[in-house]
Amino acid sequence: MTAEEEERLVWIHSNKFIVPDLFNKKFIPSQTYRHSCRVLSHYASPETGFLHMQQDNVFQRANYYLTAPAIRTLDTTNKILVRSTRYPVKINPKEKDHDLLVQAIRISFETSEYLKDIFWVSDFELRSGISPSVKAQFLEGELNKGKWRSNAFNPNPKGRRTPDGYFEADFDGERRGFTLEYEHHPYGDKKITDMVDYLKDGYPHALKLVVCSGYKNALRMIRALKMKVKVEDQEKWFVTDMEKATTQSFKGIWHQLDKPLD
Repeated sequence: MTAEEEERLVWIHSNKFIVPDLFNKKFIPSQTYRHSCRVLSHYASPETGFLHMQQDNVFQRANYYLTAPAIRTLDTTNKILVRSTRYPVKINPKEKDHDLLVQAIRISFETSEYLKDIFWVSDFELRSGISPSVKAQFLEGELNKGKWRSNAFNPNPKGRRTPDGYFEADFDGERRGFTLEYEHHPYGDKKITDMVDYLKDGYPHALKLVVCSGYKNALRMIRALKMKVKVEDQEKWFVTDMEKATTQSFKGIWHQLDKPLD
């Protein structure tokens, strides 16, 4: 396994899985989609054995995720942090489309000229008990993996909400923390209230980024948040839509909640 292959596999596993077009955008945008398919097919070949390929029918994009041997290899070399090395991941078909769109947002942010030295913790990692502080310790070589694995306490137990991503980056001359929430389908009143509460309590100092599937949903979200977020906290909340988040400059796409809605 080369250093380049390690880097790609680590990124894939942090998001649970990947599809060819997102692999292309993230790792080899100068190459064709067909070339990315060939690379992923090579990774999934019996000779290589890095990835499993899952495809329900010929009309769907193939999903690729790490095999158990690949996970064990990367764990041994301290490239990834996992609770267990025995099993590959399981893809939830009900969450797949949402997860892929979050990946697209992540790729867009990671290529932004305004965000430097990005440290990202995905929803998949957060739900596995990999908090930002745990991941930071791991990357700095300061985490006792055996002790962490034997500790039954999971800071994000099953059923507790997590953001769709947390990241830190150098932005406008200072180090900032951000939470990302992607609204794939319109949230009801209770779900918006729950989102406000867990982001306020769990990430009090982070800027809260909410990306909605479309422009109309973004407007509805802004109006709902203006009623639910305290006035003194509204300057930390920002809303945009999916098209802007994945096609335009990071700095100019947000509506800050404490500003008037035109």
